[in-house]
Amino acid sequence: MFWIQYYYVEEESMQQKKIRIYRFRISMKGRRGIWRKIEIKGDQTFGDLDRMIRISFNLDTFDHLSEFYSGKKWYRSGFGIIKPIGQGEGADLRIDSIGIGTGSKFGYVYDFGSEVHFYITAQQILEEELSDEDFPRVVSENKKKDYYCSDCAASGKKTIASLECYVCSEEMGKSVYLCDKCAESEKHEDHFTGDIME
Repeated sequence: MFWIQYYYVEEESMQQKKIRIYRFRISMKGRRGIWRKIEIKGDQTFGDLDRMIRISFNLDTFDHLSEFYSGKKWYRSGFGIIKPIGQGEGADLRIDSIGIGTGSKFGYVYDFGSEVHFYITAQQILEEELSDEDFPRVVSENKKKDYYCSDCAASGKKTIASLECYVCSEEMGKSVYLCDKCAESEKHEDHFTGDIME
């Protein structure tokens, strides 16, 4: 009798070891060629997802507010502000708490001043055995290419770019790539730049 009871307890605990994993495709607004696929457990938070987005897109992890949102206006339909170090009303909201299903779409805004927007689509929701794998994690991303510096090209030079000026890219409606020297110039000194991601 004791063995049978132990068997049932063991079977029940094995069933409880399944976890829900959400696979999101995250792409930059206006730059759909820049994307990451991130997997995160349902019991993790939007603060965890925020941190992984910041890391995987080379965004500052110690500065700027962010927020996930539904609808077209982030300031009207946000899930709560997230501060850079994982605090804020939106940081503790669990991924599985808002009814995300396969195909669900929502947005993410990083830096309320520059407003760098991302589109997020839930591509797949998996039920998997509990494992020692780390989550959240990047499972795939766009291939990176070499580009020439836009400012150098305007003066007839061919210099490989190392950064993208997001402010100029948004204003011009196309990618503006810069070498380190041009990124430090007066023209771009106040602009938000980052590593080339596509």
